[in-house]
Amino acid sequence: MKRFRKLFNFILFIGIQCITSFVSVNAQNYGLKFYGHDVTLDRRTELDLTPKRLLDFKEEFEISFEYKPDYKHGDPFGYIFRIVNKNDVNIDLLSTPTPNNQLNIVIGNTNSILHGPDISDYNEKWLNIRVKFNLLEDKIIWYTPDSFYVHNNIGFNKQEEVKIIFGANNYKQFKTTDVPSMSIKNIKLYEKGKLKYHWALSLREGTIVKDKIRNAEATVNNPSWLMLNHQTWQTELEEEFDGDVQIAYDINNGLVYILSQNNYQIFKALDKSLETYNYKQKPEFFNSSYKAIYNETDNKIYSYVVDSSWPTFSFDVSSGEWDNTEFVTDESSVFRHHNSYFDVNDNSILSFGGYGLHSYNNIVRKIDLNTSNKIDIETDSPIYKPRYLAGLGVLNDTVYIFGGYGSESGNQLINPHSYYDLIGYSLKTGTFFKKFEVPHVIDDMVVGSSIFIDSKTRNFYALVFEKSLFDGYLQLTKGSLDSPELESVGNTIPFQFLDIRSSADLFYIKEQNKLYAYNIYLTESGKTQLAIHSISFPPDQLNLSVLPINEGKYWPWILLLIVVFGIAVIVLLIRKKTIKPQVGSVSDDFLKQPLISDLVSEIETIKYHIIFFGGFQVFNKEYKDITNKFSPLLKELFLLIILNTLRNNKGISSEKITEILWFDKSEKSARNNRAVNTARLRTILSEIGNCELSKKTGYWKILFEDDSVKSDYIDFIEISTLKNNQTRDNILRLLQIAKKGAFLQNVQYSWLDEYKASVSETIIDTLVNYAYSCEINKESEFIIQLADSISNFDLVNEDAMILKCRAEYCMGKHSMAKSTYLKFYKEYKLMYGQDYDRTFLDILDLKDI
Repeated sequence: MKRFRKLFNFILFIGIQCITSFVSVNAQNYGLKFYGHDVTLDRRTELDLTPKRLLDFKEEFEISFEYKPDYKHGDPFGYIFRIVNKNDVNIDLLSTPTPNNQLNIVIGNTNSILHGPDISDYNEKWLNIRVKFNLLEDKIIWYTPDSFYVHNNIGFNKQEEVKIIFGANNYKQFKTTDVPSMSIKNIKLYEKGKLKYHWALSLREGTIVKDKIRNAEATVNNPSWLMLNHQTWQTELEEEFDGDVQIAYDINNGLVYILSQNNYQIFKALDKSLETYNYKQKPEFFNSSYKAIYNETDNKIYSYVVDSSWPTFSFDVSSGEWDNTEFVTDESSVFRHHNSYFDVNDNSILSFGGYGLHSYNNIVRKIDLNTSNKIDIETDSPIYKPRYLAGLGVLNDTVYIFGGYGSESGNQLINPHSYYDLIGYSLKTGTFFKKFEVPHVIDDMVVGSSIFIDSKTRNFYALVFEKSLFDGYLQLTKGSLDSPELESVGNTIPFQFLDIRSSADLFYIKEQNKLYAYNIYLTESGKTQLAIHSISFPPDQLNLSVLPINEGKYWPWILLLIVVFGIAVIVLLIRKKTIKPQVGSVSDDFLKQPLISDLVSEIETIKYHIIFFGGFQVFNKEYKDITNKFSPLLKELFLLIILNTLRNNKGISSEKITEILWFDKSEKSARNNRAVNTARLRTILSEIGNCELSKKTGYWKILFEDDSVKSDYIDFIEISTLKNNQTRDNILRLLQIAKKGAFLQNVQYSWLDEYKASVSETIIDTLVNYAYSCEINKESEFIIQLADSISNFDLVNEDAMILKCRAEYCMGKHSMAKSTYLKFYKEYKLMYGQDYDRTFLDILDLKDI
């Protein structure tokens, strides 16, 4: 039964890994976006599959990939790929705008052109492309979803070495900067029908891409990773204006109107341009109480205040004229940070809630833009409690209000707090209804003024932030209209919040399939700072492991995998009864391996606050998991500082942090980002215990005031510094730490590689040195377990093999010792391409046993 249980667990583990891998890959938006004619020549994208050497093929090879054109950005003309053999004969796949948006293959310097399909309908859609090179017959076959094209006499040989480049290139006489705006993913190369290389292009960052089959490296210049675009906000605009600013947006045309006291500007999201225009007459009424909305029916912007005594102004976008500019008031609105819904059918605005004069309200007021009349609408107010700083979105005939800050009485002095509810308001019946409460993703949560609701999925997206922080951040969250869930998606946006001086909003531009966020802050000097950011839709979680298993569309595949692995268990059980397992087989080795858990069970388990081995985790003083408070950026910042602190007690400089995390930012922007994130990090560290973020020496360090804060990495360092003076308890503690998994498993940064390598080497050296110090005649079983533990870190470790062989031989298990040697011998030859130069008798060294 024990052997069966181990076998079943092994197969189950493999099955889960397959399921996890499948769901993860299929759930994410990934690929490489190529910058083309929409940017300058030196910023265009190149993907070189053969940076170090040409790829060799015999008789036949095929290249396939997924291609998505983007006709909205620049000229569609350009090279999708160029394949050049060692004799400089080239085959090119091009996108051409005439006569239609067509794909063509050009063969060498001849006039031979394969005119492919018109792919106008594939804009922003993935198209599967396959090109097969029949080297024996010197021809190519080009497959598209609807047809195929053949061309003979291409000038290739029966055995070829080729260079393959997508987009721009600087290779010999073939260099070009003609690149169409496009996206590519899942490049596969087959030889005689067998998959030889596969570059998925599923990175979030970096310029080196490794294929999944042979680990072959491809290089990228000027990449724009789609996975990053779905996870990271891109800064589209940062500007400063004199005085107050009002923002309105036309989502259908991708226009953001920025109205200031002296002029108005139009930001065009599609080409990221900013144009400035002068008013026909300067508006005198401008102050922070006014809010603007755009009316697409008359192409006007309406500037309004909810308070009943204040007029509403309209601005004609086409002519640059205000209908009235003379009204001036020093009054302060009592409806600041209210929510509003523009009803295009009767040209009116419904406002909800707001704050002023130390009071929150839950008034619903209708503003008629034709007459400027304002009337209050009676509602069942107990459901909609007084609040401001909430988010509002509309689906069909229902207005949804999410979160906010207020109190049940409306009095600011009596128990003000954040709301975590989702409320609906029926436009037909004029009544409120409560949907549910959502999880508390952050403390003191408030919401940007608008939420976006995806009508297809009924998911909603909201910008949330912490009300009590001045140097804070905006976090995009994803919820559902149908279930009480809320999760963070995308990274954060730096945000300075000071009540009426700050605001944030969210909107969706369908033509670009992007969410846009803007945030403004009015400084004490009277300057308004505006930032506009965008993220591709739908935004992804930054933790890219797996989507929830209840994603219905994956269940058939998951069930299929479960059935397959169930059958595998039955087959293996039957075979186990009838067939003697071969020496060195995978299942046999798995069943023979001693469990590390048996080895370390005598050691007391320590509860750690900060865990590095097996996956990054952080717990607070009460051992509650708070890992989700670390955004990917904050996690990398934390690891940069703590690892540099623990390595040499020196820490890391601000300049080095900027070089790694914000190399693409201006000095001012990098400084702001650093200030925001170090403030957030200090807050989290205070939850962990007696540790602080310090810069007293000029370097950033994380200091522990006492040993109350436990970390497995700190224990590892203390054990490893003892060198050859190890005790058995220390070794067991080290194994207990390492059994959880590799150091910072699933955390990938280029700067982290040296730490990971150092940790693995230290563990191996420590275990090897201790194993050699053991008395082989008395501790053979213990040495075998140590050897197996070493092999978990280094499959072809010579010392581990020697130790295990000697221990098994000493126990009288001679054939098992020989099997251990032969298994190592085969794996050594497979890895290094040569025979292991020591014989079985050499490594036994019988005179010492």
